Amino acid sequence: MNTVHRYLLRDFVTVFSMSMMVTTLVLYLGSVMKALDYIARGVPGALLIKIFTLNVPYILTLSIPVSCLVASLLLFNRLSLDGEITAMRAGGMRTRQIIAPILFASLLLSFLCILIHTRIAPDSRFKLRQALVNAYEIDPMDLLEEGRFVEFPGLSIWVDRKNNNHLEEIEIHERNTKGELLQIINAQNGEIQSQKDFLEMRVTLHDAQVQYANPDDPKGFLNAKVVDMEKYVFDLTYEDLLNQTALSRNIGDMRLKQLMGVVKNTDKTFAKLDPVKKEKMRMRALVETHKRLGLSLGCISFTLIGIPLGMNRSRRESNRGIPIGLSMVLVFYTFISAADSLRYSPWLYPDYLIWIPVLLCQITGIWMIRKLR
Repeated sequence: MNTVHRYLLRDFVTVFSMSMMVTTLVLYLGSVMKALDYIARGVPGALLIKIFTLNVPYILTLSIPVSCLVASLLLFNRLSLDGEITAMRAGGMRTRQIIAPILFASLLLSFLCILIHTRIAPDSRFKLRQALVNAYEIDPMDLLEEGRFVEFPGLSIWVDRKNNNHLEEIEIHERNTKGELLQIINAQNGEIQSQKDFLEMRVTLHDAQVQYANPDDPKGFLNAKVVDMEKYVFDLTYEDLLNQTALSRNIGDMRLKQLMGVVKNTDKTFAKLDPVKKEKMRMRALVETHKRLGLSLGCISFTLIGIPLGMNRSRRESNRGIPIGLSMVLVFYTFISAADSLRYSPWLYPDYLIWIPVLLCQITGIWMIRKLR
């Protein structure tokens, strides 16, 4: 049995390695256009290499689980068509004994993904932001962190959510040189147009409400003058922000321990925020934690799906396994992305919704394996 297990593991590692190389290269194609833009802007080659290197951990978090599915599906598909599964069963091996080494290998890969998700990838993402800031090549949208007041000269800007150049739930505090609050601007949504050559960006707010400070009570804004505007446009220079030496970690850059600290000590971490904003930040950190753990378990989940899809008795059935498996991957990541988009809706329990595709894949895979017996 040990000989058979070593044979299965060797073949699995071979197919997995080839699949991961191909998948990683395909995923890297998405970065080619951005690299071409950096080259056109005269970014040094050393920085380009650093950018590609720091992107590796994030790419691996996607390519490793998908490669587990492809490797398990192709391996057991070949074993079935060559009659090796039948020979193993004739030799007295049960299905669970045949698949045990592959499941063990995928479990180890899940632990590797947990390490990458909780430590390596967040550190790489933070170092990537630092490198882009130092080279003045960071996207201005990356300067506006979700759920945090970002300080510009004379302005503090809060953004609840952002998508590409679109902003939602914006709050802006304008202060004078003495630090006194002059006006508060709230807007439902807005967008940003950047001019990287001049280190400027134009902010356009829609359905904005501007509260002007009362000279008699500038701190409390009692009887403040309120003006509603359909559109409010202003320009910002972010060169001073780039020159700041300290770059704080946002939720996406935090390690698992830091995320848990945000969840447990939200009041202390975000002491200046109102209760509604504190709850949003707590839920965002909680969803990010569950998402990383759920994605890491994609290795064992996809392997449980790939094994029974590969164990088919006919070539016609085996040809169906690949599209079915890839469809399951698509549904898996789509569901997790949808749950992540609900991170600001705590009443929908998005932290629990993340585990639905994980459990669905595992339960379906176990049921299909038991059916093969």
